[in-house]
Amino acid sequence: MLHFYKLRQDLLDPAPAQDVYRKPGKGKGWPEECPPIRAANSFGFDLLANFDVSFIRTKSSDQPWRVEPDTIIESDFDFSPHDDSEGKPLTQQYAWFWEKSQKLPHPISDNVYDEIKHQVKISTFLFFKTDPNELLLFQPIPNLVTPYKAVSALVDSDWYPASYPWHVVIELDPSEKRIDIKKGTPLCRLMIVKRDTYFARQMTPDAFSEFFDRGQGWLARHGRPHEHADAPHHLDITRTYHRQQIRSSFVVID
Repeated sequence: MLHFYKLRQDLLDPAPAQDVYRKPGKGKGWPEECPPIRAANSFGFDLLANFDVSFIRTKSSDQPWRVEPDTIIESDFDFSPHDDSEGKPLTQQYAWFWEKSQKLPHPISDNVYDEIKHQVKISTFLFFKTDPNELLLFQPIPNLVTPYKAVSALVDSDWYPASYPWHVVIELDPSEKRIDIKKGTPLCRLMIVKRDTYFARQMTPDAFSEFFDRGQGWLARHGRPHEHADAPHHLDITRTYHRQQIRSSFVVID
């Protein structure tokens, strides 16, 4: 289970992912009509942009982007590092870049900076934890083409008690002069995965024969001759696949 807490309660929750992220145009054969693609689109939670933000190209090789506006917010709770000191709200910047020759929070060599200078970190303003042996996989939004893309990461959120809101690392398209991201836009896909050992092994000839025969039997029971095919072995299973598909559900509990 994903457990989260917001830096400020008026900020956005994670959102259950959606089947469709763009409205298909006229005609048939759009990827959004494919049940497995729709299932992938809707698997997990979306982390949403909490504010409007723009990234604008500069002429500087040391910092090729700037952010507008440079939003910084405070928490709606107070924190004190010691029991006998007065608490204060936490502050968090919304979007910030790697810096050339930086030393904190970790060193970045100049040749490495040249490879990551189009990346920006965007805060989710969310603290995360998961149940034992559950990890959090940060991924780009599936099948969605945008001028920015989340960098994949797998976080040990069951034992690592991060005392700061998690951020998403976004790669900006260097061919763009300006990239606008509106409030509520999905930035990243978040999925809960199990820490386990996963195996792969080729089937034996007997196992494959059984598997293949089962598949042919399923087609014989559920397939319909395709209306545009000349030969009867071209079968249409689209509606049957959709009816038999078992989808996962993602719910944010109030």
